[in-house]
Amino acid sequence: MESISFNRPRRIRVEPGKEKYANISRVDSSPLWFNSSRLMDEVLKFLEKGRPCSIVSLGATEAFVMAQYTLFSEEEFMQHPEALVANRGARGGHGHRGISFPNLRARDDTVEAIRKAHIVGYNSLVEPAREMAEKVLEAYAIQPRYLFEANIRRVLLLSQKEKFEAMLRGRKVLLISSLAPRLKVLRQQEYKDRLDCDLVAALSIYDYEEIPEVKRQVDRYDFDLCLLAAGVNAIILATYIAESLGKVAFDIGWCMETMISGEIFVDPWLGNIIGLEKLLQM
Repeated sequence: MESISFNRPRRIRVEPGKEKYANISRVDSSPLWFNSSRLMDEVLKFLEKGRPCSIVSLGATEAFVMAQYTLFSEEEFMQHPEALVANRGARGGHGHRGISFPNLRARDDTVEAIRKAHIVGYNSLVEPAREMAEKVLEAYAIQPRYLFEANIRRVLLLSQKEKFEAMLRGRKVLLISSLAPRLKVLRQQEYKDRLDCDLVAALSIYDYEEIPEVKRQVDRYDFDLCLLAAGVNAIILATYIAESLGKVAFDIGWCMETMISGEIFVDPWLGNIIGLEKLLQM
């Protein structure tokens, strides 16, 4: 298995305007890192061209799902804090993981989805999340063509306000998340009046086992863009939507909470290690 070399944050390379000319087809080529502006440019480009695109993020839980029986034995991962929290079965809040362990099917689905995703985010600035993400990508010989720091999603609504609204303007948007119904109720009329944006449906998902039903529901709707916030389930659904339906699917994570509240959710560790101001400038 060929190993993969990932650049550390201090060597992140972002070259606005040159991404489409980069030679990125080789397994051993260096991935190209997007800042928030270029990430939104890519989303807008695919929307304007009517081409499929999946933008997903490999967080701590998602990487842990992929690590089952690969980086960790069953005994090791079943005693890991991620598994212990997930197996409590919370359906909301910070303890909600949307999956239980062990789960080989979810592992394989997630690996396949990450392999197919067009743009992949992960936590490149905080340990041990960075190390875990890079190890699972290497273990499965996955080298994404395009990468971004996953935490910039939290601030996109503010740091890239004009481009974020351009993403919504004049489009039919499908929402998938446990937060989706709330967002639709709160913002549907505002988005319609101000942006001519139609929130066509809000599909709830709480658990991995609900994915087949959510896929059936998704197939019924006509939409241009799907915004998701559902952890590992968002990764699997986003790549399905891009590949099977030819749409743009964007796993926006905590940004969906920001769309509801108008405020950025900042964990204590995030504020201390990265800092909100730094995220807003990335």
